[in-house]
Amino acid sequence: MLKGALGVGVVATVLASTGPVGSAAQGLTGPFDVKAATGGIAGAIGGAPRARVAIGIAPAVRPIEFAPWHGTSFGGYMAPKWGAACAAKRASCFVGADGGVDLVFHFNAAMVVEKEWKESGTNAVVVSASFGAFGSGPYADALSDPSRFDRMTRETLSALEAQLPKDPSRPRLHPRRIGLVAWSAGYAAVSKILGVDRYYAMTDSVILLDGLHASYKYPDTKTGGQGDEKVDVRGLSNFTRFAKDAKDGKKTLVITHSAIVPPEYASTTEATSAVLREIGARRTPVDREPCERDMVLLSRVDDRGLHVRGFDGKSQRTHMDHLHLVGPMVKQYVAPRWR
Repeated sequence: MLKGALGVGVVATVLASTGPVGSAAQGLTGPFDVKAATGGIAGAIGGAPRARVAIGIAPAVRPIEFAPWHGTSFGGYMAPKWGAACAAKRASCFVGADGGVDLVFHFNAAMVVEKEWKESGTNAVVVSASFGAFGSGPYADALSDPSRFDRMTRETLSALEAQLPKDPSRPRLHPRRIGLVAWSAGYAAVSKILGVDRYYAMTDSVILLDGLHASYKYPDTKTGGQGDEKVDVRGLSNFTRFAKDAKDGKKTLVITHSAIVPPEYASTTEATSAVLREIGARRTPVDREPCERDMVLLSRVDDRGLHVRGFDGKSQRTHMDHLHLVGPMVKQYVAPRWR
């Protein structure tokens, strides 16, 4: 896999040193203080988090109150609070009458953007999964066993079930819809999951935040910026399949990317363009539209369930900005779909 795909040097170092973002949160079995564990990240990369990016007009969604994070063997999860709607078994409860629960797995740094998740309007259980500190290899390795994702799902639901009020009449919890989110190197885990047909069928939505990378056709050439026509699309086949289904309105796929050019492998811009070319989708150029977080939008794609946002920016901070897009993207494209 791509050794540098986590991002750009110091970002990976910072994330690796702050606990739950890397592997330090693994093995926790109860609630823990996420702010204390991740609070060093903003200062280490240049100050407090900036305002959220406004891209389009997000549909109105009902705000969701979440309970604290609870640990799992691979990270943790944050579930909506069990409120009056759930006690009364109303349809607005995040647990369906049949025990169905929507799950969103966020690979890489989910706890850093807890605020964005809470503001996203998603009435789902947010599951954080982090493996290793550098590169996409640990994420690919973690999900190389096709049964691993099933075990992660069952562990999450079993832990959640143990925390809910006792109700003998409630059916056993099971996944209703699956969402997969990845920032940076986390994309490798998503690729492995989509490579299993059963998981592919269960997955309704995928969001990739500056994290779609690939090798070049001639990987011995240690030169970046070779162009999307030089991308080896064989390594993107699972995403190409999902992108086609999204373009056909069967799934939802959201991709954001920066203009960072890695030294030895295809950039997120090139990999995204290669996928778009494979499915016959076209970008619409944008005249450097300024957005919040000081981001500048250069291109977009909106074709039924397929949404791509291409941004300028080649700095370490730029890469981190994309992580914070998870809230607006979920609010815009996933939360309304799941209502």
